[in-house]
Amino acid sequence: MHLTWTVVVVGTVAAAIFGVSKAAVPAVGSFGAALLATVLPPVASTGVVLPVLIVGDLIALGMYAPHVDVRILVRLLPAVTVGLALGFWLVRSAGAGASGRVIGVLLLLSGLGELLRRRKAARALELASPAGAAGVAGVEPGAAPAGPAAPPARPVDRSLMSIALGAGAGFSTMVANAGGPMMTLYLLRLGVTQRAFLGTVAWFFFVVNVLKVPLSVGLGLITPASLVISAALVPGIVVGALAGRRLAAAMSPEVFATVALVATSAAGVWLVVG
Repeated sequence: MHLTWTVVVVGTVAAAIFGVSKAAVPAVGSFGAALLATVLPPVASTGVVLPVLIVGDLIALGMYAPHVDVRILVRLLPAVTVGLALGFWLVRSAGAGASGRVIGVLLLLSGLGELLRRRKAARALELASPAGAAGVAGVEPGAAPAGPAAPPARPVDRSLMSIALGAGAGFSTMVANAGGPMMTLYLLRLGVTQRAFLGTVAWFFFVVNVLKVPLSVGLGLITPASLVISAALVPGIVVGALAGRRLAAAMSPEVFATVALVATSAAGVWLVVG
């Protein structure tokens, strides 16, 4: 594994995608991981990208740190730790290809399911509103509503599905640097605000990625040679994070949730066919 111009160019584009994922849409990080794996061995690329991701985490913390929901992080930590341990065992014993496809199927089904749930909830709210009722009665509303409200916020979710998503986030980030889609599903199910979403994701991945460092060193994924490549990719994640911040600021909460879920489902497809 050597630093070549191909690695620098493709890796910089991948790092920029990681930057957008850190500052705007976490699920798109899966595409950066897949792109980097086209010019580096897939498992070894996870060691190259980890220091770059930590730089992106620090940038994201600078943008969103005050908006974290600490309750969510505390509840996630045990499940994520189990997921990291399972991912470490899998990478050491069996490789990551088949597991990436399993993760992809789960993301695809979960992402589409959440999109359908939100669409049904928005439709129910529209029908319950005066404008919606008038439309059903055959009276054309005078003006379109400002937009369907997001599903109501939920308390911290204690369900088995949420525990599974937490463990899945730890597992998938260890195996394929693809924890963003799992976290997207988890936080959107809780109905957190856009800023709380980004602040909680920033802290979550900073903690998780720091925990992954000794595991990656132990697996031989982080080496002096890999760190040279990592350093060359840092400018890409800085540019991507700055662009991502502007993108996030331009999206309404409804658009943000829809983009996040579509990206999650697309990441699932990518992992299945990749």
